[in-house]
Amino acid sequence: MPIPSLPRFLYLDDKGLGEYLSVVEEGLSDESKMRRSSSAGAISSAALGEPASSDSTSEEERVIRETASQRFIRLITALDAASSRWRYRDVEDLGEEFDTISVADIMQVQCEVEIPPFVRMFSQPDQLDDMVNMIEAFRAMAPMLGQDLEGMPGKKETKAFRDFGKAMKSDVVIVGDQEDGGPQVTGKLHKDYIRDEIEGEVFILGKVAKRLKDGETHSLLAIPGASLMSRQQRRQAARQEQTDETTLVGPALTLDILAIYR
Repeated sequence: MPIPSLPRFLYLDDKGLGEYLSVVEEGLSDESKMRRSSSAGAISSAALGEPASSDSTSEEERVIRETASQRFIRLITALDAASSRWRYRDVEDLGEEFDTISVADIMQVQCEVEIPPFVRMFSQPDQLDDMVNMIEAFRAMAPMLGQDLEGMPGKKETKAFRDFGKAMKSDVVIVGDQEDGGPQVTGKLHKDYIRDEIEGEVFILGKVAKRLKDGETHSLLAIPGASLMSRQQRRQAARQEQTDETTLVGPALTLDILAIYR
């Protein structure tokens, strides 16, 4: 499955890209120089008997700085040329190939992705706060507009929701699959490297970090204070907080995602 001739990146981890490419190419070049020479000779005038003038030469030098997109193309080309050495695989059918994929494999897969709504809500605290402000403003305006307040959250509910949003923050996480009921892929994104809205049919390049067998679960939300817990405590907290909206059920792969593009 070749990459698009002109990939449009929705997400590209520039730092990770440089680290991978520096290993594959045993170094990393930041720029290259291109020098172009040209020469031209004047044509003599036979009628006037003038001798031909000497050739003139000019040189032009350009410094070409590499872009992240160029580095990505080079990385994919190098991985594909030595796929066994770098454990790179182009996965066409995730369902058929799932059992052969191992942790630390680098894989490219085409799938349908989204940021789950619950994750999107808690990974964008500013928008969550704006939504609560809108609810409170509408509640104040409703009587003047002749609207019924029944079913509207009260002050205590909106305050509780706002406080929960401040405490329960999440990383940006994507989930993708090729078919309903088939194996899924998921991975955390760094906000600094997100270039555009991530949704729909895309290509993903990433390194397999974990395999989830059939029935195993994985929380899509970050657990506040998780770094202070033991591994056993983190697992227990994850089981307690998991809901259908925030839980990924295997078979699935968690990836260290390098790029998302189409």
